[in-house]
Amino acid sequence: MTTGLLALAMGLLLFWAGWNHWRYRRQETIGVLERMILNAAGEEPQPLTRLDWFLKYLQAILGFVLGSFFTFIGVVVILNELEIL
Repeated sequence: MTTGLLALAMGLLLFWAGWNHWRYRRQETIGVLERMILNAAGEEPQPLTRLDWFLKYLQAILGFVLGSFFTFIGVVVILNELEIL
């Protein structure tokens, strides 16, 4: 049961991360830690490259795929433990 709940929680977290990456995929965003480092150094962020744009789409797609997979596995394990399947 614990394994199922952990898989379900991880799946929902990955799906949520995929949703956020998909929502902001066309914006030039940087992480909080990177912003703090750049502010401390007094620098401006570099423009995103083609690889950066590709990785933004890849993160969103992988979040959806892996989130769906782990959510499905979590539900199957929980239902198996409850002897419904």
